[in-house]
Amino acid sequence: MDKSYGLVLEGGGFRGSYTAGALKWLNDNGIHFDYAVTISAAACYGYNYMAQLDDVNKRISIDGVTDKNVFGPKAFIREKSIISFSYLIDNYFKATYGDALRQLRQRDCKIEVGVFNMTRQQLEYYDQHGLDEDIRIIQAACSLPIVSRMVEVNGQKFLDGGIRHMVSIDRSRETGHTKHLVIVTKDKNYVRKPNGFATDMLLRMLYRNYPVMLETLDHRVETYYQEMNDVYELENSGDAILIRPSRDTGVGRFSGTRAQIEEMYALGYQDMEERREDILKFLEVK
Repeated sequence: MDKSYGLVLEGGGFRGSYTAGALKWLNDNGIHFDYAVTISAAACYGYNYMAQLDDVNKRISIDGVTDKNVFGPKAFIREKSIISFSYLIDNYFKATYGDALRQLRQRDCKIEVGVFNMTRQQLEYYDQHGLDEDIRIIQAACSLPIVSRMVEVNGQKFLDGGIRHMVSIDRSRETGHTKHLVIVTKDKNYVRKPNGFATDMLLRMLYRNYPVMLETLDHRVETYYQEMNDVYELENSGDAILIRPSRDTGVGRFSGTRAQIEEMYALGYQDMEERREDILKFLEVK
């Protein structure tokens, strides 16, 4: 793959099954990017895509997120948070992570994971050389405020990088990429709304010692639309191609039946296949 191309992956919680399906299509068609930047749940899927572990992505995005030990009361009992990432990692990710990390460190590629450093109150990106052996950075990337506990790595606390950026198109450009394949998990009718009063008050109570983080969250809606507008502009100029769900499957950030989530995974693959000619032409793949 020409090194001018960047792969940009949005998160989306349970909707990440769409990304996992789309990334399988890329690997099935022998399309391997040298650079990918990920936010939130996409950290897991982008990492496994680069390591060509599509079966792991499918297990995490379907079996993992629907496992009652991962989300809900059992998770709260285990970790005092709504999502038990330690259980998800131990049972669906850990077995392949170490070998994949060693492989990726030897390859001429870069997979970046965005996390919000709560100690420094800033967004930071870690590539495979900066990722830890214990999967803590990737766990932090998936740890949303309120529903997850902060993750400590080397004495610093981290949460989901989606606090600052949801679609890291700026990062792809900053790292020298001029063409971008962007995969997002919301359909064209999705409307991002500000937090409700109760959520906002809870955030301010839980994170009262992190004023920069709270201020960043206050601008999250406008940030999202600015990032998407940047993608639209790049698409209009021929410098990006945007892949997004062609329909609403009923899957939410933390909601959806197993059947709906399986449908979301299949839709990711199908939407890529529907755009086959556009994608191959854009990437100059024959």
